[in-house]
Amino acid sequence: MGDPTLELFANGLAPAPYDRTEASTRRSVVESAMRRSSLGVSSMFESGSWSHGTAIKAKSDVDYMAVATSVRPTRSSSALTAAKSAIEGCDWKITSVRVSSPVVQVIYYTPPNFEIAPAWYKGKTSGYDVYWIAGRGDEWVESAPAAHLDYVNRQNERLARKVKPLVRLIKAWKYNVGAPVSSFYLEMRTAEHCAGESVIIYDIDLRSVMRKIANAEARDMNDPARIVGRIPACSSDEKRRETLRRLNSAISSLDAAAAARERGDRSAYWQAMYSVFGSDYPYPAW
Repeated sequence: MGDPTLELFANGLAPAPYDRTEASTRRSVVESAMRRSSLGVSSMFESGSWSHGTAIKAKSDVDYMAVATSVRPTRSSSALTAAKSAIEGCDWKITSVRVSSPVVQVIYYTPPNFEIAPAWYKGKTSGYDVYWIAGRGDEWVESAPAAHLDYVNRQNERLARKVKPLVRLIKAWKYNVGAPVSSFYLEMRTAEHCAGESVIIYDIDLRSVMRKIANAEARDMNDPARIVGRIPACSSDEKRRETLRRLNSAISSLDAAAAARERGDRSAYWQAMYSVFGSDYPYPAW
């Protein structure tokens, strides 16, 4: 039997729907500024955790891809700098704009906040649109948001809609401990794990996903959807090593929590889970 407290926590991580009317207004202002920029943006569309249904309450921003029509620059940092310059000052509701590769983060007085990824259309692979977006080290990487959304959705529907809550659990760990690892990478590692499972039990599968990432030393992964090449994990080797340390610590804590639950020690269980998820984790009722 699975851990009922962990299941309760997982089910409470999904955010309330954001104000789409306000988001649409903000998006129109940003898109107009991007269209006027040197990037020559032709359209913007939502991508990432909100569109995937794997966003975390009070943590996840609304992601947009801004499709550019200009010549793609050699350095991806040039595109991010141009996008940042275009967005700055375009809306009085914006409090800050900063580059955080592969996106430009746009912070408002009140949520929702945005993350904008300048993108260049590359072509179709297996019927899916593929784009170039910024990567680490001033490189360009491929992105296929529709393909990856379909991949996650297929596993989620096959496994009683427990895949997306499992993704939110591992993202909740990331945000709580400040692990410097890509949320998208964690989502695809989780979906890849679930593709080989016939049932999902959160406490077992959360540890299994973390162990698989740790065994791979939190390195880049092959695209399980087989659409793009490698999916980056961390922006530097230093951050990869930090992520690995935090992963191993979380695995130890989750093992300790499972042992405490087995012997009925609620205090030890909660302390172990607190170290993984923070003070929002509920005290067990068993």
